[in-house]
Amino acid sequence: LLGVFLPFLTLYILFFLNNKIYSKNQLEELNLPISIVSEIPEINDQSNTTILSSTERSPLAESFRVLASNLKFFKDQSKNSAEVIMLTSTIKGEGKTFCAVNLSYTLSSLGKKVLLIGADLHNPQIHSYLNIEKNVNGLSTFLLNDKVNWKNFLMKPQTSIDCDILVGGAIPPNPAQLLNNGSFNKLISEAKKSYDYIIIDTPPSLLVS
Repeated sequence: LLGVFLPFLTLYILFFLNNKIYSKNQLEELNLPISIVSEIPEINDQSNTTILSSTERSPLAESFRVLASNLKFFKDQSKNSAEVIMLTSTIKGEGKTFCAVNLSYTLSSLGKKVLLIGADLHNPQIHSYLNIEKNVNGLSTFLLNDKVNWKNFLMKPQTSIDCDILVGGAIPPNPAQLLNNGSFNKLISEAKKSYDYIIIDTPPSLLVS
């Protein structure tokens, strides 16, 4: 009896104490006052983590097309300026940069003019998707000296997708102070005049300010 009872008791306790969310259905059961915009599949093949073309038909590409389509329902139709979308996560490694890059590529492949900004100045990762060095000129360069033209630092992905990317640049000693010195607002205001979407990759919300 103990041999049958103890395993079931142990499993019951483990499931009862497990407060993680593993599926979309579990989120819906919580009845939270938020909308689930899309569900992105887990990618085990690390060699194919970005959308390479507008004709790609992989599950990854299709899931981001669903996300891009659903975002239209949140768009303020009365505004003529660019939509600004910020992506974040709770901790490092949950996929915010992965989602920011692929959402930008997807919107670009749909004919939208997109600017992707790497605003994670603590641990920038967008440069790894472009196969470039971390300390190139980027957002931090402009924030230190807003007299320079940030458009001179724009890059393109090494694919057929036409998307402008402003990487984070060299890691500054005071990221929070730089982002609040007024230059970032100036950048966004200028970018709104030229782009349909501005995607901002940010630091994890629970780890840093």
